Amino acid sequence: MSSDKIESERKYECHKCWVEMKKEEIKTFGPNIIIDVCPKCKGIWLDKGELDKLLKDRKLTNYLTKHIGTKSRSPMICPRCGNTMDIEKAEDIEVDVCLTCNGVWLDEGELEKLKETSEEGFEPDELAKFEEKEEEKLYKKRNSSLNKFFRKFTK
Repeated sequence: MSSDKIESERKYECHKCWVEMKKEEIKTFGPNIIIDVCPKCKGIWLDKGELDKLLKDRKLTNYLTKHIGTKSRSPMICPRCGNTMDIEKAEDIEVDVCLTCNGVWLDEGELEKLKETSEEGFEPDELAKFEEKEEEKLYKKRNSSLNKFFRKFTK
């Protein structure tokens, strides 16, 4: 059995309500995707890449899921990998994105708001992303320097 098949059958709990989420198949161009929906709060969990398939707007999707920084500003824990999530904002819509697996949590109604924003012609606020991009560069540089330092001692 492939790892994708095992992953799609895995059950997740809503990180807000702590109830088992229900699988829902969404028809998309290409293979359909299976999303996880909380039956109580109607929140949606999207694995990496699924938001792009639903919105069909790479500019908006990349704005929300790329260059998300390294610091968490969200109280949420990722239902998939258990790591911290960060709040990303597009206009007045705040979504939670996992800093590790890049999955996305959408509260009830946020997917529809994102679709509307996309249809209206979303324009990214590059100034708002500047800090996160710089934070990410610093994190990568620091990790690179630490790795070089530790490699000296492991030779």
